[in-house]
Amino acid sequence: MLRLGLLALVAIGIAGAAAELAFERHWGSPTQLIPWATLALLTVALVLVALRDSPGTLTVVRVLALIVLLAAAYGVFTHVSVNHGMGAMDPAWDSLSPLAQWWSALTKSVGNAPPLAPGMLAQSALLLLLVSTVRRPAR
Repeated sequence: MLRLGLLALVAIGIAGAAAELAFERHWGSPTQLIPWATLALLTVALVLVALRDSPGTLTVVRVLALIVLLAAAYGVFTHVSVNHGMGAMDPAWDSLSPLAQWWSALTKSVGNAPPLAPGMLAQSALLLLLVSTVRRPAR
């Protein structure tokens, strides 16, 4: 049951992230296509782990999940950086300390890029890592 629940959560995460990306029309540049590619990797990994749990398959799933985790970290960094760059439009921006500027960028007090949106990808990847450690029950 735990394994099926984790697989369901991964599927829900993939569907939710795809819907959010579609609603935001997140395909305007090559960089904006990265999360779409990671969703494809997550989908492949989900299908692989759902169909087989041989050691080779689990290794592939783990590698794909790690790739998605790296891409998600890049996404968070990119979103925060874009928000930080938008801070220059605020007249009070230069009066803030660098820490306050980065905090504002992280918390989306400045800019429109949601820094935690790539976290949906990371969450699904982490769930796949968990699934790849829980063996399918013997038949």
